[in-house]
Amino acid sequence: MKKIYLFLFLLTLSVLSLSAQEKAININALTLEDAIDYSLIHSPAVTVQRLKEQQAEYKLSQTKLDYLPNIYATSDLRRNIIIPSTPIPASMINPSAPEDELMYMRFNTPWSSGAGLNLAFDIFNPETIGRKSEQEKQVKISQLDSRIAENDLRANVSQAYIDCAIAQAQLDAITADTAYYAELFKEAKTLYKRENISLADKNNSKMNYNASLTRFYQAKNILHNAKINLLLNLGEELSEEKLNQLELSDDIQSLYAKMSSNQLTYGESSLSQSRQTELISLSEIRTKNAVLKYAPSLSLSGYYGANYFGKELKLSNTDKWFGNSFVALSLRIPISQSLSTAKEVSQLRMQEQIERENLRALQNNRVGELSRELAQLETYKENYQLKQTNLKLMSENIVAKKLQLEKGYVLESEFSSEKLREQNALQEFLQAAYDVLSAYINLDKLMKN
Repeated sequence: MKKIYLFLFLLTLSVLSLSAQEKAININALTLEDAIDYSLIHSPAVTVQRLKEQQAEYKLSQTKLDYLPNIYATSDLRRNIIIPSTPIPASMINPSAPEDELMYMRFNTPWSSGAGLNLAFDIFNPETIGRKSEQEKQVKISQLDSRIAENDLRANVSQAYIDCAIAQAQLDAITADTAYYAELFKEAKTLYKRENISLADKNNSKMNYNASLTRFYQAKNILHNAKINLLLNLGEELSEEKLNQLELSDDIQSLYAKMSSNQLTYGESSLSQSRQTELISLSEIRTKNAVLKYAPSLSLSGYYGANYFGKELKLSNTDKWFGNSFVALSLRIPISQSLSTAKEVSQLRMQEQIERENLRALQNNRVGELSRELAQLETYKENYQLKQTNLKLMSENIVAKKLQLEKGYVLESEFSSEKLREQNALQEFLQAAYDVLSAYINLDKLMKN
């Protein structure tokens, strides 16, 4: 038997270990899909929303239990230091006593106790009858909130990922330019010592190198901040080690291929619309429950127990215990409360209308936003293709100009001007890539949410 328990224990550990390995993230070669999957498990925002959903479900379970009869036991023990007395007509005890004569009677003993079972049950209570249906709607709304939060997280992680990819591409290009200008400056210093170029030419070479260094440090800082944002969206703890290890597997081209190949499905109803529909339904339920407050409430109560009275505390003496029990059916008819109920119903009906108008506005805005985003995406796609073509053409021009420079056909200043045009073409391409990839993310989020 011990061997069986040991085997089950080891099996459980191995399953937990495999599960942990499956949830691990390869930060050295992070794909977009891995980033999204990992964030859905570790993101604090999504975790909080899922906990809120569980809270709503627990509250629903608790609400269902409130409809059960409330059965509880009570017990008390009293030491009556001063036993109260009350005046009664003496004729009640002595028929021959004058009518106006009073005598005093104690109605307790030095020790008294009581114990019994109590029952309380609302057969019909307008205040609580609709809580279950309201909470069921709250659970549905909370579930939709969780799905909306997950879609928001997917969009945020995707955006943070493309920010990193674009920042990395920019840094790589600027690093190559900086290395090129460093080589030019080194050559210029050598030529100046040989008196082959003027001081102005050497200084211009130095300024070009300094400008490239400025761009390098700026690009490095942009990438650093982009990595921080990506790790935060992943729900990962920040550290310099992780920032240095973080490397993306997908570049701009692969991201564009993935996003352009995804089928963007446009449904008639989004999660936000479904949520708003549930809010309308919740408002209708609240109005219906408020109308029920005009009705009388009916409740059942009962008690079964015994009371002890004695000069001395001897609870085991059965002769001192006297039975006590009752069953009561209570009817409560609201009168003045109906005035406030009427105001409450009017307010809730207004809230119903507000929620319906919110749904109509949401539907109209969504149609307009989708139309704008789709048109803008087509523009961005065309612009991306054109800027990509221009960058390829500029790269060919740089190669050709470099050959001409080496043969002495063009001046170094002409080649520097061509390099500057290449940098501008790169920045335009990166901006176009950012626009089109962000448009894909926004459109996907809009279609789902």
